[in-house]
Amino acid sequence: MKLFIIARTNPYFENSASANRLRSLIDGLRDLGMSIHLYITGGYKDQEEYKLIGRKSQNNGIEVNYLNILFNHSIWLRRINNYFLLPLTRSFVHKKILAIVANNSDAIIWTNSDYNSFKLALKIKKQFPRQRLFLELSEYLDIYRFNTGRFVHTLEGKKRQLLFEEKALYAYDGLALMTKQLMKHYKAFSLKGPILLHLPMTVDLNRFKTANNPVNGFNKPYIAFVGVMNNAKEGVNILIKAFSIIAKEFPAHRLYLIGSWHYDTDGHINLISNLNLEDKVFWMGEYKRDEIPPIIKNADLLVLPRPDSRQAQGGFPTKLGEYLASGNPVCATKVGEIPDYLTDGESVYFAEPGSVDSFANAMHRALSNPKEARRVGANGRKVAETHFNKDIQAKILFDFLQQNLQPNA
Repeated sequence: MKLFIIARTNPYFENSASANRLRSLIDGLRDLGMSIHLYITGGYKDQEEYKLIGRKSQNNGIEVNYLNILFNHSIWLRRINNYFLLPLTRSFVHKKILAIVANNSDAIIWTNSDYNSFKLALKIKKQFPRQRLFLELSEYLDIYRFNTGRFVHTLEGKKRQLLFEEKALYAYDGLALMTKQLMKHYKAFSLKGPILLHLPMTVDLNRFKTANNPVNGFNKPYIAFVGVMNNAKEGVNILIKAFSIIAKEFPAHRLYLIGSWHYDTDGHINLISNLNLEDKVFWMGEYKRDEIPPIIKNADLLVLPRPDSRQAQGGFPTKLGEYLASGNPVCATKVGEIPDYLTDGESVYFAEPGSVDSFANAMHRALSNPKEARRVGANGRKVAETHFNKDIQAKILFDFLQQNLQPNA
């Protein structure tokens, strides 16, 4: 069984939640014997990626092909590519993909979930009606209505949602969804659509087995947050305020914030200063994918102060799976489907979403009883092994593709 994955960037060179999920599923499917071919449409993250890969490579049973030679190693290059060069080359790239599809009718095509990927899916289905198409979604497509951002991002989000839910949805033969809320949402569409699969969040547990060496700049004991440095999605402002409540009681502990710059970051720095926490709370910036496991593994406590939101209701935080896989205690808010898997005081320390006091209390419970916290962390690891193990989820996906989408099946 052949699987052609069309992606904007190479997931093996990215550290985002979506890249980690895609990579874990790819590795699992490959281990089950599936022939994996990656087609990268957006070019290279940097020149190092180009030097290592070139235009085409084969590594560990996965073939990688770059359909564009653009570089994206600075914010200005990314903007130039996004708004000028990618639109100019898109027609050429799509023609390349259509030519590839024409010669591989026995392959399943897995596209990205952006606007232009949906347009490509429609082109493929129109030209090759029998071609099997697959898509995976991990959140609602209408979150642009609830997240603050630039006008152009809101416009792009609206275009993407309308194109998918009015047309592109029906071009796909299979659709994997991370949460039961998304399953319910897409089951409600009246026209005949794709076969749906509930595919929960995935984590590669092996990444956290031996990641014990400390990372420079992280002084124990510490609390770690890893994620997007914003307030609406992740509640970083709530975390900083909650930590200020317990900081004096746990004077040895520091709070490290790991994530790239965001529009809210300057506000976080000001908040840290206003609360006199400059020697306690540190924004560390972004780290490479391989550096994240030891950062998480060496923490005393891992925190996820996500507020209740449309995004939290439909999605599931991939970072939570990585937290749990470390075996360390986790403080999280009761949002979305997180309570379906975790129990307060048994496998997690829960807090009420949006409440500074509640999150401070959850952190206090974890830090004040280290023996109990170790037990909670170990139980959290068991939850990850049972429900989020990439090998289990990859087998579920493999069987789904084989039974429902394999050409001539």
